[in-house]
Amino acid sequence: MKKSKIILSMGLFVFLVTPLFAEETLQLNDTQPQLVLADAGTASDNSLNVNDLGFTQADLQSDLSQKDLDTRSDMLHIHQILGLTTEVSLLAEFVVGITTANNVENGSTDTSLVSTLGYTTLALYAATASFEMFAPKPKNKKQTGNTGIHVALSWIHLPLMILVPLTGDMLDDRIANNQPLGNLGTVHGVLATALLVTYTSSLLVITF
Repeated sequence: MKKSKIILSMGLFVFLVTPLFAEETLQLNDTQPQLVLADAGTASDNSLNVNDLGFTQADLQSDLSQKDLDTRSDMLHIHQILGLTTEVSLLAEFVVGITTANNVENGSTDTSLVSTLGYTTLALYAATASFEMFAPKPKNKKQTGNTGIHVALSWIHLPLMILVPLTGDMLDDRIANNQPLGNLGTVHGVLATALLVTYTSSLLVITF
C-alpha cells in the first residue's frame, strides 16, 4: 500500500529524531534582550538559574558557551510551542476520527479529513522532537521528577504515533474497497485513545 509506505517512512523519521531525553520547559521573557545567567544557588526575576537550563556549574566551566545556552533556550522554547500545536492537532484528529467512524457505520466512505489531520499531527510531532533532539545538551544529565515522567511517557506515545496512522491507513483501504473491517476499527480506536492520553499527560507534567 502506497500510503502505508509513506506513513512508515515518516514514522521511521520520527523514531530517529525523537529525543532520547526530554528537557524541562523554559518560560522566557520576551522583553529580555539577552539571557542572563545566575549562579546555581541564586534566584532573580531577571535571570535564569543555570540548573533551569539543565546545565551545572561544572558544565559551564568546561566546554559550554553562552552561545550554546542561548541556542538551547531558544530551541526548547520552539519545542514547547510546537508541542502545544501538536496537541491541538491531535485533539482535532481524535474528535474528527470519532465523527468519521460514525459516518462510516452509516455507509460513508469519506475518510479524507481525518487522514489529513493524521499526516499533519505526525509532521508536527516530528518537528517538535527535532528541536529538542538537536538542542545543545549538558553531559551526563540525569532525568528526574517531572522530566523523568515526561521521558517515560515519550517511549509510550512514540510507537503509538507511528501505529495509529498505520492502522488508520489500513482502515482507509478497507473502507475504500468495501472490505469488512473486522476488529481493526476497535484496535485503531484503542491505540488512538492511548496516544491522546499519554501525549497529553507528558505535555502536562512538563508544563505545570
